[in-house]
Amino acid sequence: MKSLILIVSYLWKDTCSRWFEQPGSPLARWFVTAMLVAVATVMLISLNLLERSLRERLEHFGLNTLLVRETVSPVDQDLLVSERMNRMAELSRYGSFLRLRQLYVRGQTEWRNDLAVFSYSTTTLGPITNLLSLETPLICLSESLPENTLVEVTVNHRRGLAMVRRPNDFLRPLALENILIVPQDWLTEEQRMGYVDTLIFQRREDAPPMAQTVEAVQILFSMEQLTPQIQSPLELIRAWESLKERQRQWRAGLAIGLGFTLALVFGAIAVLEFRQNLYVTALLRSFGVPARWLWFRQWQESAFIANLAALTVIGLLYFCHPMIFAALGFPPSVIQFDGTNPYCSLEIGMLLLCVNAGAFLSSIPVAAGLRNPIGKVLA
Repeated sequence: MKSLILIVSYLWKDTCSRWFEQPGSPLARWFVTAMLVAVATVMLISLNLLERSLRERLEHFGLNTLLVRETVSPVDQDLLVSERMNRMAELSRYGSFLRLRQLYVRGQTEWRNDLAVFSYSTTTLGPITNLLSLETPLICLSESLPENTLVEVTVNHRRGLAMVRRPNDFLRPLALENILIVPQDWLTEEQRMGYVDTLIFQRREDAPPMAQTVEAVQILFSMEQLTPQIQSPLELIRAWESLKERQRQWRAGLAIGLGFTLALVFGAIAVLEFRQNLYVTALLRSFGVPARWLWFRQWQESAFIANLAALTVIGLLYFCHPMIFAALGFPPSVIQFDGTNPYCSLEIGMLLLCVNAGAFLSSIPVAAGLRNPIGKVLA
C-alpha cells in the first residue's frame, strides 16, 4: 500500500514538473480542445434554438389548426347576404370549426388602432361564445389593448362599443393583428362589397392526421373547380421534422469528428512526449513501476486537460449565452430558457463523452509503446 502511494505521488509530481518545464504541451491540448468544443457547442445550441423557434411558430399557429379562405365576389348579391352552404360541415365530426367573413373594410379604435373586420353568424357561434359579453355583441381581439374593457370602435361611419379580449388558442392563428368581430347584420352594406369566407378548423387529437384533412379539403374544392387559400401547419411540421433529423445527423457528425480530432492531436503530442521521455519511462519500469500505471497516468492527464477545457468553454458560453446568440440573430423569446437548459441537454452530454473518448484513444499509442522490453530501451 505504501509503495502504491509513493508511485502515485511520484507520477503526480513528475507530471506537474513536466507541465512547468514544457507548458506548451498542456496549453496546446487545452486550446485545441477549447476551440473544438466551442464550435461544436455553438452549433448544437444554434440547432436547439432553431428547433425551439420553429416550435414557437407552430404553437402560435396551432399544430391542429386549419384555415380555409374563399373569396366571394360582389357578382352574386344573394350569396353576399344569405348564409352560404357549408361544404365542410362534415369536419365537425373530427373537431370544432368556426365560419367568419373577413370584410373589405378596416376599423379603428378611439386610440387609432387599425382593425381587421370579421363578421359572424349568430347561429354558428361555436368557439367564440365564451368571448361574447352581455354588454355588446362586438369583440375586439388584441394583445396590446387592456383586456375586458369596452373600447369605442368605428367602421366607416358606424360606431359601437367592443369588448377587448385576448385571442384564445382557437383564434390565435387568425389574430396576427388587432381584429374586430361583429354580427353579420351589423355591417350589412359592407358585406355587399364582397368578403373572404374564412373557416377555422381545429382537429381533435384522435381525428385523422392533418395531412389527410388537408388533402380531403383540396379534393372537395377541386371537384367544384375552386381554388381556396388553405393555410395549415403541414409545411412547418415537415420543416420541424427535417430540422430534428438534421440535428441528429449533425450531433453524430460533430461527436465523431470531435473525438477523432482530439484523439489525433492528443495522440500525436503524447507520442512525442513519450519518445522524449522514453529513457525515464523505461527507468521507472525497471524500478518496479507497472507499465499500466504509466499508461493510466497518460490517459488521466489527457482526460483532465480535455475536460477542463470543455467545461470552461461550456461555462463561458452559458454565461455569455444571451449576448452571443442575440448577435447571431435569434429573437429574445427563443434565446430565453423556457424551463429547459440546452447546456444541460443530452447533446452536451454526448459532446463531453466524445471529449473523453478522444482522450482515451490518444493514450493507445502510449500503451503500445510501453510493451517494448525495458532492456531494449536502456541498452
